[in-house]
Amino acid sequence: AKRRTTSGSTGHRPDKTTFCPGSPVIRRPVRAEKEKVVDPGYEMLFETTIRSFIGEKAFHIAGQVHSERSRKDWYRKAIKKAIQRIAEIETSTKHKEELSYWSERALGALNERPYNETVFTLCLLRLVATLVGYFGVKPYNIATPAYFQTPSQHYTEIIANQGDVMQDYCDKKGSLATRRRLILQLKEEGMTDFEISLVFGVSEYEVKKLRKEL
Repeated sequence: AKRRTTSGSTGHRPDKTTFCPGSPVIRRPVRAEKEKVVDPGYEMLFETTIRSFIGEKAFHIAGQVHSERSRKDWYRKAIKKAIQRIAEIETSTKHKEELSYWSERALGALNERPYNETVFTLCLLRLVATLVGYFGVKPYNIATPAYFQTPSQHYTEIIANQGDVMQDYCDKKGSLATRRRLILQLKEEGMTDFEISLVFGVSEYEVKKLRKEL
């Protein structure tokens, strides 16, 4: 026997796309997807920040900022580069331990599941605090940052600022000319080559060599 159905029914329950004859069509509001706001400045900030650590290897990665996985990969590379430089810092044992702890903590935050970008950011801030000499939550000032440049770094800075690439050569040439003039002046005052070598902190042979080039 056929199963009885209610009057006007076909025996099938209407789904979302099937409507009973004569019934009003109910349209459910469709949620519009949130439009992604792309900030070119934000993308370039990401790329240039990573490039400040690892250079051209991070060229053209701006668009990867929208991928959590890609961000983490680049953050990891940048922090590892920073850790190499941090290891070269000459400071007290305690300060060194703090620098090592927070740099490794920031690196470890990238491997946590689920990844918490806020925790990662806070670890970086603590690392910055330690780098400028702060310790603890009081905070105590346990170190004073001090920077110096080697001659090579000095001339690298000049080139980076679009300066004269020959500045190194010109300065060395000018320095030699100055030393030669001073050697001649000291010789005229009666000093021996050995005494002059003590003044300049070089060997007596170097003094004689410079004097012959006058």
